[in-house]
Amino acid sequence: MKLNTLSVRDFKNAENERIAFTDGVNIIYGDNAAGKTNLLEAIFLFATGKSFRGGKDKDFIRFGQDTAYIEIEFEEKSGPQKMGIRLFKNQKKQIFRGGVQVTKLSEYLGLFRAVIFTPDHLNLVKGSPEFRRRFIDIAICQSFPRYVASISEYNRILAQKNAFLKNKIDSDELLEVYNERLAQLASVITQNRYKYICRLEKEAEAFQRDMTDGAEKLTLAYNSQAGEGFESIEEIRKRYAELFRQKREQEKQKGISLYGPHKDDFLIYINGKNARQFASQGQQRSAVLSLKLAEGELSKKLTGEYPVFLLDDILSELDARRKRYILEKTQEKQVIITGCEKEFFAGLEQIASRNKIYVENGKCFYT
Repeated sequence: MKLNTLSVRDFKNAENERIAFTDGVNIIYGDNAAGKTNLLEAIFLFATGKSFRGGKDKDFIRFGQDTAYIEIEFEEKSGPQKMGIRLFKNQKKQIFRGGVQVTKLSEYLGLFRAVIFTPDHLNLVKGSPEFRRRFIDIAICQSFPRYVASISEYNRILAQKNAFLKNKIDSDELLEVYNERLAQLASVITQNRYKYICRLEKEAEAFQRDMTDGAEKLTLAYNSQAGEGFESIEEIRKRYAELFRQKREQEKQKGISLYGPHKDDFLIYINGKNARQFASQGQQRSAVLSLKLAEGELSKKLTGEYPVFLLDDILSELDARRKRYILEKTQEKQVIITGCEKEFFAGLEQIASRNKIYVENGKCFYT
């Protein structure tokens, strides 16, 4: 997969810019707050429909404007493609594929795929379970677009159930309806996450072993309130249904849903020890690097081609050995890296001659 161009109009601090990208490494550099990360944010919107920084649609629009528009042209295995997104302050965004508006995320998710690696991802080991769930769900949605429908419906019904519990509505029959549907959706979500974790572990373990010359073995474990064993959708559904039944009175007393895949997590182990508790900072960074590289490798195996790699200011967070490793492992792939000027021209001479774009106050200049 190759991203050819990104066009932005009134997006964040960019008024009207068009950037061309090449094969291999592309460098976007400039001072802090110049607008480098905004460009990666625009690109990643086409992969997931959401910002990796969690912003709302209205936050993408340049100050003083009512709308923003972004567009990419790219090549994937079926041929050249064009996608566009129009953003509004007070209504839902419009998404276009080949100039034709689509109304569902599932109609375009998976067409353009990207792996994003930011300093925040260094929290994959020590951060909250919500951060790790989001990481897994985003990765699954890009390779299996229909998964987003299960996640969306689960969140919608969960919100309805929470409103029901909060308002202390006296209707066990309605609560049972919610729980029955949630158990069905929860089984799909849990099984998809578990299967993805198993595949991800195989790829990440190889990267961790290679990076540490065989000294470290990385393993992953999916932790679900539904217990263990995720091969049968029906069995998972039954376990969730029973769990919801047993905990019904507790949830009614608390006024909120306490059980379900929105509480699940996955654990990272290095040489059999929980990395969150026992790994050094260096080991944790290697583990996260392995997970992100594994995400890209697994995308290739599931879809037939590598995604675009987006590295946002990550080189400043890695030591020289890990910098060299990530650059080595992303060779022959399209990579877009952001950072301050000094990061790319001090100790990284091997990429200094690549396609370089300087950003200042939202404006882009080729150098």
